Amino acid sequence: MKPTCPAPDETTRRSAGAARPRRTLADLPGPRGLPVIGNLHELHADRWHLEFERWWRAFGDVFVVRMGRQPILVVAEGELVRDVLQRRPAVFRRTRAIEDVSREADMVGLFSADGEAWRKQRQLINPTLHARHVEGFFPSICEITGRLRDLWSRAADERAARDVLGDLMRYSVDVTSTIAFGRDLNTLGGGPDALQEHLQRVFLGLNRRILAPLPYWRYLGLPADRAYDRALLAVKRLIFELVAAARRELEGGAARPARPRTLLELMIVARDGEDPRAHLSDAEVYANVLTMLLAGEDTTANTLAWILYYLASRPDVQARAREEADRVLGGGLIPTLEQSKRLEYTGAVTQETLRLRSAAPLLYLEANHDTVVGDVAVPAGAGVVVLTRATGRKPEYFGDPESFRPERWLGGASPMLPHEPRMALAFGSGPRVCPGRSMALLECAVTVGMVLRSFTVQLADHTAPVRERMAFAMQPEGLRIRFTKRARARA
Repeated sequence: MKPTCPAPDETTRRSAGAARPRRTLADLPGPRGLPVIGNLHELHADRWHLEFERWWRAFGDVFVVRMGRQPILVVAEGELVRDVLQRRPAVFRRTRAIEDVSREADMVGLFSADGEAWRKQRQLINPTLHARHVEGFFPSICEITGRLRDLWSRAADERAARDVLGDLMRYSVDVTSTIAFGRDLNTLGGGPDALQEHLQRVFLGLNRRILAPLPYWRYLGLPADRAYDRALLAVKRLIFELVAAARRELEGGAARPARPRTLLELMIVARDGEDPRAHLSDAEVYANVLTMLLAGEDTTANTLAWILYYLASRPDVQARAREEADRVLGGGLIPTLEQSKRLEYTGAVTQETLRLRSAAPLLYLEANHDTVVGDVAVPAGAGVVVLTRATGRKPEYFGDPESFRPERWLGGASPMLPHEPRMALAFGSGPRVCPGRSMALLECAVTVGMVLRSFTVQLADHTAPVRERMAFAMQPEGLRIRFTKRARARA
């Protein structure tokens, strides 16, 4: 007689620590919606994360909103959020709207794939984003960081305020393309073909379509959708140029590299290889190149922009970080790899920024089958939104949670204030934790170290509000920074 395995729901209840569900979605509190459309009228495409967090403050850690007639479970309690993330992709997957919109854009890559497709791509791509691989490209990162420093030095000479988010997006694309594809696209120098502007239109279009209650663009082409389609086509042309160039180099006879050196070369070898377990389709190669460009530009650039915002807003934090940079870097203006690892206070500033201004403040998932979250029964196909930033703003996990306190991440932090680093979920948690974490943190250390050694930063206008805007990832809107050269940097 074959041994019996527990049903998925039984396994789920055990992992969630709940013996039996006591509530259904209908039992939970939540904002009152309108007939037919539910709460959709309250969700603005570029501010929707703020609405979820407003509801969280009003209704607590577990509540329900309605997208049309469909109830959506929203979770902000830390252990429950971590439990949901740990049970991906078997029990929870990204919402099908993300996969549908991604498939229309031919970009079902590591970000939007699920199940076995995700596992195959994760096994292939993860090693190329490991810290050791990224560190091998450190000289290129320093060169690109020097290019960014030159740009801001000219702005300082001209006493001109900069839209730093745009600059940092180009910087991140150049770093990402160098590490992942072996080609420095030099978008900081204005090329190729205004890639950053195309990517920004793709961000906005993806976000708008994922949130749309109906796929209107299939029947009605609005100007914004036509701009999205043109931008996507321009990016697609560039990516296929990258793929063709990498394939030519791999087939380069005596000059052919002994083994794949970049993510793109690894994907091409897998695409052309004979091992069916590693085989990638052309669509998967394209999807992951585009995903890397999008992720490399958006998440790291937004985090760096928010770091500059806090340095400019808090002269005391900037002064302490500058003292550390001067001490660690000595006469250098850009950190070496070893020095970047010694910038402890700068690392604390980065962690505190990620806690308060996560580029992914929430994740939108759905249940693969009937399951349980805490004591709430969740039917198959039901949507689940986890508020990953909210966990980092709960007083039981972080004392004085709304204040910017980098010292909380250092060993000398006050023992009177709660501090639970495992509840800071900017990179997610569980099997689908962000694979680019090492790369992002290294970029932050090098860039911020360069800024501290070279400039004093100030908000261009202290009276102008800097707002949060959701454009696929969360970014600052209205942030302009004024750079002033330090005397040592001038010398």
